[in-house]
Amino acid sequence: MEENPRYAARPLTLGRNGRTPKTLRNRLASAPMERNYGTTDGRITEQYVDYLVTRAKAGLGMVTTEATYVRADGKGRSHQLGLHSDAMIAGLRRLTDALHAEGALAAVEINHGGRTAQSAVSGYKNLAPSPVACEVAGGEVPRELTVEECYELVEAYAQAARRAVKAGFDVINIHGAHGYLIHQFMSPISNHRTDEFAAPEHFMNLVIDAVRAAVPDTIVGMRVSVVEGPADGITAEQQVAIIAKASLDQLDFLDISAGSYEAGEWIVQSGEWKPGILADYAKAYRQFGLPLGMAGRLNSPEIIEEVLSQGTCDFVSLARAIHADPAFVGGVLRDESYRPCIACNVCIDNLGLGQVTCTVNPAVGRSRVPVPTPAVRDGARVVVVGAGPAGLTAARELAEAGAKVTVIDDGARAGGQFGFAERMKSTPDFHRFAEWSAGENTRLGIDVQLGSHVDTEHLDSLVRDTAADAVVLATGGLRPDVPFRGANSANVVDVREWLANHPEVLNVDLRDRAVAPEAVTIWGADSVAMSVADTLADRGTAVLLIGPQEGIAPESGRRAKILAVPRLEANPRVRIRLESTIEEYDGGRVRISSPGLAPGGEWLDAPGPLLVSRSVVPLDGSIPAKIRDAELSRQTGAPVTLAGTVVDQTPAIASNAVKSGYDAAQRIASLLMGAATPNNELSLNGAQS
Repeated sequence: MEENPRYAARPLTLGRNGRTPKTLRNRLASAPMERNYGTTDGRITEQYVDYLVTRAKAGLGMVTTEATYVRADGKGRSHQLGLHSDAMIAGLRRLTDALHAEGALAAVEINHGGRTAQSAVSGYKNLAPSPVACEVAGGEVPRELTVEECYELVEAYAQAARRAVKAGFDVINIHGAHGYLIHQFMSPISNHRTDEFAAPEHFMNLVIDAVRAAVPDTIVGMRVSVVEGPADGITAEQQVAIIAKASLDQLDFLDISAGSYEAGEWIVQSGEWKPGILADYAKAYRQFGLPLGMAGRLNSPEIIEEVLSQGTCDFVSLARAIHADPAFVGGVLRDESYRPCIACNVCIDNLGLGQVTCTVNPAVGRSRVPVPTPAVRDGARVVVVGAGPAGLTAARELAEAGAKVTVIDDGARAGGQFGFAERMKSTPDFHRFAEWSAGENTRLGIDVQLGSHVDTEHLDSLVRDTAADAVVLATGGLRPDVPFRGANSANVVDVREWLANHPEVLNVDLRDRAVAPEAVTIWGADSVAMSVADTLADRGTAVLLIGPQEGIAPESGRRAKILAVPRLEANPRVRIRLESTIEEYDGGRVRISSPGLAPGGEWLDAPGPLLVSRSVVPLDGSIPAKIRDAELSRQTGAPVTLAGTVVDQTPAIASNAVKSGYDAAQRIASLLMGAATPNNELSLNGAQS
């Protein structure tokens, strides 16, 4: 067999100072990404095992569990994995056996939340080096640990390590990053002690030494934040100095990440930041002579090969890229096709709500082991109306299931609003989904007909003309008229229509201010409005942003807007009026009302065009009404199903659209299995499905 020339494919052996070595079959490891796929008492589930084993099958050299709590009062998530009890061992042994059967090393990250753990989740009072609350995690003020309790926690790490070895793990990664307990002892933000634990390295070293004593022949490493993030936190230079005092002879590797809860943009980076963002920080850690793992925007085969071949690190820790698609491993090792991560950060933003899902991969994180879309009968033909995220997803799934699929859209390009989103400052990676979808359309022989309009009131003609066996409508809902006086002015335009009519605003480098409008007013403080306002303001446009929402982009999670919102709030050329409704527009001013204003409201200068992001007015879930009529299904002679967030009554974001398209495809495929279905038995699936 010819040797793979890629550096990423080279094996890597870990193990020092006489410890039994373990070899990764390549330089690719999964990062300890939290997912909330466990049970409420910390046990692993079939869903979680399937998720990790699927990635081992894809070829990872090492598969790592999420941050796994060592004691019950350190639990930070409702369904986080635990190693706090011997009762966890049997389930984790099933996982490690399955990972080993696929040729991957099994690793576990051990952790305690400290001040980030909240009693509402763990059921226990949180504990920390000092009584400093973590506002981002919930704001509960922790009780300061006594010296004796510090030593008890050290022993909890050691006991968890022993359980990990009994469960069959090859590698133990001590979590010393991201603002959790060990990191809290390091940081001046959270450690105000004056006793022996005032030294930032002291608790860390006690844990390292205790874990090594508990598992003397096991591969042990530690995760480190190379920079904490906040101005009053640990600097990059200070962190290197702390690690220089670590019990490094007891460790077999270091795994570098970045950030803390107060600087979440460093933990899970925005698409704005360059790939391989931590490469420059990694250089300082080479002095310690330990194998080095690295995370941080490693989202393409090219950047991974670059950091490995240049010796920046010895292995890479992958999270979002393999969450979006395990096939990313094949992309790195053999240049195979994969579904790309678009750095939208829906995954991390879902962590506080429940299971971690994915915008581009609708099969993960939905409280079950994914069920493949069933194969359809030979010759089945499906027409998908709409080439946005929902329609493209439905088309791909049905084509994979064996259907002959035609996609019809009245736009000039497939991808829907992704064509606008990819030009926004905060979402530059969105183009990757549209490009991948185009490749999948070609691979699967999907016929995409652009610039064609479908009259959804007469689907019987569509079915007759295309000989379709089923129709998926992925056109979204109709947007109601704007309900304020003066809305029919020529200066009032839907923000998407305005972007489409001003390609010069989108088709230039974001730093080019020459084509940016002098001023705009935007009504609706949703995620679309936020992105447009942020992008234009970055080019020097004066922006007035008005919305009825209490906060900007409430339908988006914190990490999706962690950079854009502070920029808008700090920009002197941006005016923001929330919890406000436009009552009247006179061409140059708007009259707004809000709870804090007197009757009659307040007039504001509203320069430039008034761009309306109409998701401030809910999409009409009843349109087109006839689509929900079973009589129409009988008339068309084919089952009809709706796709899109208007159907599922979920926020109108790409993640929900993709999931809806996936579900619509599964419904249609289930109707097209086996022999042809008599017309009088055709099923209609609408909003209630």
